[in-house]
Amino acid sequence: MSNAKTKMLVIFSALFLVLVGLSLYTVFDRQGFGEKKQRKVISYNIKDYTETTSLAYDNYTDVYTSIKVSRISIKNIANDEITSFLEKENEFLGYIDDYYNEMKKDNYTPVSSVESTTKAQINGTVLSVYYEVDFNLDEDIFEDDEKKYITTINIDLATEKVLSIDDLLSKYSYTKEYISEKLFEEDIMISDGEVVIDKNTNISYTKSDVVRKKEVYVNGIINEFDNIMEVYIENSSLVIVYDTKELKGLFFDNYFDTNIKTRYLK
Repeated sequence: MSNAKTKMLVIFSALFLVLVGLSLYTVFDRQGFGEKKQRKVISYNIKDYTETTSLAYDNYTDVYTSIKVSRISIKNIANDEITSFLEKENEFLGYIDDYYNEMKKDNYTPVSSVESTTKAQINGTVLSVYYEVDFNLDEDIFEDDEKKYITTINIDLATEKVLSIDDLLSKYSYTKEYISEKLFEEDIMISDGEVVIDKNTNISYTKSDVVRKKEVYVNGIINEFDNIMEVYIENSSLVIVYDTKELKGLFFDNYFDTNIKTRYLK
């Protein structure tokens, strides 16, 4: 090979490696949120950030037929906002005691149960943790005997920032307006012949009334979005979780059963 060809090959190889390096830098740089100087090396082992511990309630068999619950803790991340997630978790577990005390009585036949679900994943640089506690309570004591309590947290491991719902929606190119429109169509809209009682006016509304007030309901969902939605990432999909009872309860005074919906947004 001539010297000229050798030099050209060396130059081409060097340029190729530089372009590859810049491309990889850009890819990994865009995964994180926040300033580059704040970022750190990420471990992709979920056990480096979370720990799940099974809890025992040995003295509750006089009320509960089954208690299968765990607690998940978050470690090696320095962010005080994690406290609010842990406080929610403690609140949900505290309901085990509250419902126990409400049902406990002489010669009581246990029929209630409680179970928790924990999910934790790392997608890109984001650690998403989902925690749910489900109660099946004595229907003779509780009108709404199936209760579900859910909380989530999403942390950008590159910056240790706790991500807001707006952060996640932006990351996946969704808006609250778009999702609220869908929720109106699928959960707020009623069928022909159905009647709902408006929460503010106490007036009965038919389907045509609900259609007429669509803008009011959509704006109401947008305003309450952060209060009624739990959002997390699972298998690279953005997931929203909500209780249609709570959603419809924003506008209507009818009785609705608890109905948790999980929607995967691609």
